[in-house]
Amino acid sequence: MSTNRPRSLADSLRGRSEVELTELFLGRPDLAHPAPADISSLARRATATPSVSRTLDILSAPQLHVLFTLRENSMSSSELAESVDPQVAACLDAQIKVLLRLGLVWGLSDSLSAVTSVRDTLTEGYSDALAVPNLPESTGTTPKQDLQMQSGLAAHTFMSLAHDALYIFRTTPLTALRSGGIATKDVDQLAEFLAIPLNEACLLIEVLYHAGLIALTTSLQWEVTTKYEAWRKKSKESQWVALAQAWLDLPLMGSEGNKPLSGTGESPTVGVMRWQTLCTLRWWNENTDTPPTKHWKIFVKTLDHFHPRRRGSRREEVAKVTLREAEWIGIAHGEILCEAGIGITTDDAPVAESTLRLPIEVSQFLIQGDLTVIAAGPLPLEVGEKLHAIADIESRGAASVYRFSVDTVERGMQAGWKATDFAEFFGQWVKGDIPQPLTYLIDNAKEIELGESEAAPRTATAARLGRHSRRITEREAQRIASALLKGEVTEVTSTEPEEVFSLNTSALIALLKSAQEHHTGVWIGYAEADGSTSTQIVEPIRMGDGTMTAFDHGSANVRTFAISRISGIAPAQMNEINN
Repeated sequence: MSTNRPRSLADSLRGRSEVELTELFLGRPDLAHPAPADISSLARRATATPSVSRTLDILSAPQLHVLFTLRENSMSSSELAESVDPQVAACLDAQIKVLLRLGLVWGLSDSLSAVTSVRDTLTEGYSDALAVPNLPESTGTTPKQDLQMQSGLAAHTFMSLAHDALYIFRTTPLTALRSGGIATKDVDQLAEFLAIPLNEACLLIEVLYHAGLIALTTSLQWEVTTKYEAWRKKSKESQWVALAQAWLDLPLMGSEGNKPLSGTGESPTVGVMRWQTLCTLRWWNENTDTPPTKHWKIFVKTLDHFHPRRRGSRREEVAKVTLREAEWIGIAHGEILCEAGIGITTDDAPVAESTLRLPIEVSQFLIQGDLTVIAAGPLPLEVGEKLHAIADIESRGAASVYRFSVDTVERGMQAGWKATDFAEFFGQWVKGDIPQPLTYLIDNAKEIELGESEAAPRTATAARLGRHSRRITEREAQRIASALLKGEVTEVTSTEPEEVFSLNTSALIALLKSAQEHHTGVWIGYAEADGSTSTQIVEPIRMGDGTMTAFDHGSANVRTFAISRISGIAPAQMNEINN
């Protein structure tokens, strides 16, 4: 930091080097969405209550205790050491360094000040959570290699489920209820098709939606989006990262409800609590190899120490569900984060992709005389998807078992399969001969094929209004920091959407409320008082009486907008960020 005495946070930021500004963006990614026009805009955004509140959620009890002590008056580091709890004073310099780096505190050691928003946002000092709990002793039996392999197998299985579920959304879209969500009958049928419990099917649907792979059409059907094909073309590791990141950000406990996409139980704090649980699990794994569920009270106290802002029975419930769902998705095994899971937790997608240990896929499968299909290992995802289209799955994982029947072959024909498609598929992937009973089934199903016209191809729907990603890569953070110091504003500004979609008032309000709940930035078209129309990114804070109070990213100020003058809305997609 600069040795010149700053007069404000803006002054302090102007004295930072490119490396220090990069650290600020990495610690608070929301400050880079969109890239600020100058240091003054960055300072205003860094002191805005929504951004400060999000940042407080990542702090530990000692760090929050220091902030709470500073919230009213400026202090020197020596005065602060005398004012805080003795167990915090012992590591005060490290805590101050973190708070300065995150832009929550500014000044020099003889006069430190907290940003003004802290006074209204931080209401307690968390003195009861300052000590790290004593952990149970390690047994020294953590199977590291097995951990990576088993997590990779779970990740492959989850992706296989995603491919199979998306096949259904692509070929036979599910009907939406007028009250929202998917009809219970359709969810039950999807779970039966996938051969998984209902709660796992509900979680999968929520993940696919929040990954932007399915969306609701104007005809009230849930179908795949335009983002689906791009996702399929990615590497398997990249596909999994997209799903895992969507799960990390879910605003609800997907496996706890039985009415997916209905919005029931949604809250942006759930995603925060999930992330806090995984961060604490990582620390727990580094210090003991005993499962946290066997010492649950100690784990909860540890969670309260590292992230006290969201403590309580609700977060404890989220933590339990998080540990269970992390095993399904392949982020953890035996309540230990795998290397790829650590990458997801730290928002490091390249590390997650490079460390994910997917199992070796088999190149062939065997069809037995009783019409069962045996694959000695995991099938390639695309092959498994095709096979599942024409055969029911009975088990999946390290080895897979499918079964053909009259119904499954007819199901394939209705989805567009022809006898030649069966022959080509079997010729490429089947080891040995095709049993004669299966040949009879396909020949008999030809009548259906010839008697029905081929279904017209479906057009994918536009991607939904998605979560405004708070992630930022180190390269992008460095680029924005460099541009700010050089005054190169045009290189880091956000890209306006090609179209801001016009909606009826009820739909517009619904999307604005969704953006408010998920802390999401959106483009809006707005009729100004002088008759002109502007297009800008805003982040809704509250709504009522026909108005919306929102943080305007263009001016870096809080403004009030008349909802009647909002002419349209579109997702905020930042140039080059999180591509």
